[in-house]
Amino acid sequence: MNSTWWRKLDDLDEAQKKFIQLPPQGRFLLEGPPGSGKTNLLLLRAQFVAGSGNKNVLIVTYTNALADFIRSGIAVKGLIDPTQIRTFHSWAVEHVRQHLGWAAVPVKNDFDDESRAKLLEAVVKANKKVPSKKLYSGIFVDEAQDFSVKELESLLCLSDNICVCGDVRQGIYDQDGMNVAKHLGLSMHSLKTHYRIGQRIAHVADRLITPKEGEAALEETCNYNPKLQGESSADMHECATRDDQFDRLVTLIMIQLDAFKDEMIGIFCGRNETLGELRERFDASAIADKVCVHGVDQGASFENARPIHVLTIHSAKGTEFRAVHLYGSEELRNFPMNRRQIGFTAITRAKTALNAFRTGETNKPLENAFAQPSHMSLIDLFPKQ
Repeated sequence: MNSTWWRKLDDLDEAQKKFIQLPPQGRFLLEGPPGSGKTNLLLLRAQFVAGSGNKNVLIVTYTNALADFIRSGIAVKGLIDPTQIRTFHSWAVEHVRQHLGWAAVPVKNDFDDESRAKLLEAVVKANKKVPSKKLYSGIFVDEAQDFSVKELESLLCLSDNICVCGDVRQGIYDQDGMNVAKHLGLSMHSLKTHYRIGQRIAHVADRLITPKEGEAALEETCNYNPKLQGESSADMHECATRDDQFDRLVTLIMIQLDAFKDEMIGIFCGRNETLGELRERFDASAIADKVCVHGVDQGASFENARPIHVLTIHSAKGTEFRAVHLYGSEELRNFPMNRRQIGFTAITRAKTALNAFRTGETNKPLENAFAQPSHMSLIDLFPKQ
């Protein structure tokens, strides 16, 4: 966890320092590739604004896991209270209840398209009842690509001071939130380089989603330092059974717990049901007390002392880990889990080590991304005599 949040001014480059120190009053959008420090910058800027006397700030993201992850980064200065970091869903339900006097949707309801539409409609109605048109001294939104423009408009109208960040390549909910800059006239700022993702992992991500014409590849813009952080690796392991997958995963993790002391290790899966499977498997292992399964364990949090965190890929959005393991990658074979953005999001959570495990086939773009070059001759095209 020590290297997740920037603790020293020297951790920032000039472009990052310049963004944080933009005037407290303003309306900004920050875009950049994974690993460029967008979430770090958003949080530092929110603390900069709160420290300047505008303390009534609100930080909003989409998933509970990311909200919890961000809370783990505010403890040092104490400029922002953990209660000021919310998911859009939890904020919206409370906003509606406070200003309309009723719950828009059940708090534990699945946040599907129908629920989102109903909640948005209720937020718009609640906004007409607020005692002040500007409820907050600043609103900060992470992972803007997960929201719709209309959702963001319903939130951002409640402050004159706005900061939004995101990356369209990491959008897995088919939303248009990054277009909010055009709708609201936000000042655009772009980060071009990244520091978190190792070269080998960046190479895999670039093979999965090839950069558009004129867009730099992650591998080209990589400032990861292997001398300080270790050589990066990315491998896909074909396993006979799920038992075999888990055994290989645990073997690697036992090594990583020693190699990456005080660093978090992430294990991702495609389905909610697999979280329960992994909880049972880890309970029978020698490292059960080091594992936190988000969505299953009561009180699961990034603020506890357990270094291993198990999440679905959707919940892992916006987080980062020294090592990432994709368990049961065969779950990504069929739609909608075979979408490239889902694989890209999972891959780019890793800093130094990335391992994917599969029993049978996963989706071909993902297999291709991990594939290593091999020699092929004419004779290899024909059966052996």
